[in-house]
Amino acid sequence: MQRHNEPQRIDDGNWYILIAGLPRPDQPIYLASGLSLRPLRSPLSVFDLAAAGAAGFREWAILEPFAPICSCEIETAADAATLPGYDTLNRAWLVSALLVLRGFSRHLAVACSSYSWDMVAGHQERTSSVFHQQVSEEGVESAVYRSKRDLPPFRGDILDFHRQLLANDKPRQQKLSKEDMRWIQRHFDTFNQLANESDSFRFALEAAVSWRYSKEPRSAVAELWSGIEAIYGINQELVYRISLLSASLLEPRGESRKRRFLAIKRLYGLRSKVVHGEPLPEERINAAMRDSYNLLRSLLLLSVERGHALGSNDFDQAMFE
Repeated sequence: MQRHNEPQRIDDGNWYILIAGLPRPDQPIYLASGLSLRPLRSPLSVFDLAAAGAAGFREWAILEPFAPICSCEIETAADAATLPGYDTLNRAWLVSALLVLRGFSRHLAVACSSYSWDMVAGHQERTSSVFHQQVSEEGVESAVYRSKRDLPPFRGDILDFHRQLLANDKPRQQKLSKEDMRWIQRHFDTFNQLANESDSFRFALEAAVSWRYSKEPRSAVAELWSGIEAIYGINQELVYRISLLSASLLEPRGESRKRRFLAIKRLYGLRSKVVHGEPLPEERINAAMRDSYNLLRSLLLLSVERGHALGSNDFDQAMFE
């Protein structure tokens, strides 16, 4: 792993994922083998993005609205992407998904680069003296058309670009805590294995992340419940089974389990009304979206804590032991 103040290599096979909407950490944060969250040392300006465009980043202008909220990156190292598991770039997506499950639901991984975004952010300001010196020594035409301050050739692309996001009612906006860091470190390998080996877990996880990109809450509720049903392998809408199994998994025996059972049963009824287009007040639709996300999130976190995709043994144990 490179130190934050070392020159960036562009031939090591690593990827650097630009993150929008996540508070800037004070220093690099180790998250898992070959994965770290790194603060950008300088703000990212539209002129810096244009410089990356001149170096080959054709879609640079798309990121202009995000530049003010891009203050960190995820570095993912090629030599840590062991099999079975996700490849170098998709390991960063797994970290982003874990951050969503930890409550940071308003962030996006917007672009990737083969060299650190630290080389882009602040580039124009850092190299202004080079430009002026070249103007003085070689003239304006040479400084403009044969610039000595160009960025290295850019290799990368736009990733999850979405101009609007739906969010749960209380998305976390503070910096990652030590508890967040330790939790991701402790569970990343299990998370990687589950996402790679279990179709049901991966489908549910994708729903837990991509519902935020829905155009409106009704569509988000439908996607969230497709993830919940994937966990149980249910092909038909069986409200009693989903409610009973979820309550049994998430609550101990007694009154709290009964309350959770009744709450999920009501939520499923509300889900059906939302998905099938029944007229409802906006606040009830938003409540259905929020509570559906929280249920799916809880089930995914339970899978991660147990180290395997939930299955019939978990369901039987929850109900009968």
